[in-house]
Amino acid sequence: MSIRLDQRWAASQALGRRVLQPHTAPGQAQRMRALLRAFAERAGAGRLAVRLAPGAPIHEVARGEGHFHLAPELFLQVSGWTRFSLPHGTLHLPAGEALLLPPRLLHAERVGAVSTRLDDAFCNLVIYAEGATLSCHLAHEAAPGRPGILHLEASHHPQAARIPDWLADAVHLGRAPDDPASAPVATAQLRALVTTTLIGVLRALDDPAERPEPALVARVRVLIQNQLGDQGLSVRRLAEQSGCTPDHLSHLFSRTTGEHLASFIVRRRMERATHLLRESAMAGKEIAWACGYATQSYFVRSFRARFGVTPKVWRSQG
Repeated sequence: MSIRLDQRWAASQALGRRVLQPHTAPGQAQRMRALLRAFAERAGAGRLAVRLAPGAPIHEVARGEGHFHLAPELFLQVSGWTRFSLPHGTLHLPAGEALLLPPRLLHAERVGAVSTRLDDAFCNLVIYAEGATLSCHLAHEAAPGRPGILHLEASHHPQAARIPDWLADAVHLGRAPDDPASAPVATAQLRALVTTTLIGVLRALDDPAERPEPALVARVRVLIQNQLGDQGLSVRRLAEQSGCTPDHLSHLFSRTTGEHLASFIVRRRMERATHLLRESAMAGKEIAWACGYATQSYFVRSFRARFGVTPKVWRSQG
């Protein structure tokens, strides 16, 4: 069994290298699915090392370099390496391993190749789901040491709504006390949840009833997700990062989603704010920073304009 799984893993990496030459969306989509299946098989057979980022804060968000999300994030390292800078140190993720990042954990990433061989170039898969939206993207080294999106797909499939809970349960198992008697069971459950997540991602992406968003819209959603705490986030900057004009990006996003892009950014910031007010004991000025507002007063005005009360009153009302 282990030989067959290792052969499939090698074959999936070889497929990825063949498809890497023509940068076509169908080719990259095929590559991404082959890698997802290979990781799912290894996880299901107990051959995938799944790590949990250490020192994850539960009720607060540390200040520093990087970004954070409200739901767990799953990284699958295909080749090369990723070094995560975390509030309590660094973590090195080598090829063939997986990493679970807990919610609200600030992190920054540096990436690199093991050698100059094509086989050793940086590549990983990143899975994130929040609410009913799932995104899965294949990353490469877009600039020295910096990851970039090579191929991305988003889905609003019913499976997407379950993935945050599966990964949250996996994080809980990883945080469980180190009891020698129960550790093997917890590890098996954690791998099973990761396996279920990967199969769920494949089902969501391959459902013929799904109408995928335009690649540009899906990419912008991820850019917003990763920059929501940045005060410089704007439609103009998103357009610059996407290689198009602000007018084109705004029109495409509005036509696809029925919501103006600028309004979407504000809504996502407010959703993050209400989550942090409800689930953490963070002070108002810290929540303002975490949501990308330059000052607490500006944050309070924006919050009151949307909800009719200040963040302090909203929190006190439960």
